[in-house]
Amino acid sequence: MDNKISIPTGPILDKMMKKGNVNLKKYFGRYNIDGIELTMAYKDRLYQYKPNKEDIKWMKDLDYVSVHAPFKLVSKSNDKKDMIKQLDALDNLYNKTDAKTLVVHVHECPHEELFDKYNFNIALENMPYRNYRQEKENKILTNKIKNSKYGFCLDTSHADDWNKQEIKKLYHLLKGKLKQVHLSASIRGNHHNSLISAPVAFMKSLKPLFKTNVPLVLEVVFPSFSKKRVNQEIKFVKNLFN
Repeated sequence: MDNKISIPTGPILDKMMKKGNVNLKKYFGRYNIDGIELTMAYKDRLYQYKPNKEDIKWMKDLDYVSVHAPFKLVSKSNDKKDMIKQLDALDNLYNKTDAKTLVVHVHECPHEELFDKYNFNIALENMPYRNYRQEKENKILTNKIKNSKYGFCLDTSHADDWNKQEIKKLYHLLKGKLKQVHLSASIRGNHHNSLISAPVAFMKSLKPLFKTNVPLVLEVVFPSFSKKRVNQEIKFVKNLFN
């Protein structure tokens, strides 16, 4: 399969903005990646981040760019006007970087009519057990993805948080909607671990995904984001999927 490999900017972007020296090309260009996910985890980051011309050109030259909407897009919005302000900012970033996907947490997705004026390719992301703790709630959210007009972003750590069959279940139920995968290992309830150190049972649960050719966003929290360590993970994932 020809899965594009991407990594998220995560909180590294905050550190760059704090220093007043944002250069994504210099930092993330060290890695053997095909794409990047701009993680706008909260609205302050979304409003403060202004990509420079060099980074915009670099991102446009990548095979894949996705933008992650604020994690609490609905629940932390003061009102509808505040939500639209965030969507406008996301739209600006999305278009500037030629992004191909906007990722939204399924339980934080606004009403469909609010998206009507935008040209987003939306992928709703599944949520972990720790957020809901009831299978009934999980089914409601899964059905929301299934019945929506949007695509699907399968987060493997979130799925595994429910049980070892959840990745397989979600893949077979929603594979027609699958736009990208947030790929990382869940180890003893801890999310976003390296696949290199993942348990055998978790690795077996990924097997259905080996049939895909959608982008893989490596949502791994590395102890060190060294060039050697990150590229080691990328090489491992490429071998795993190809």
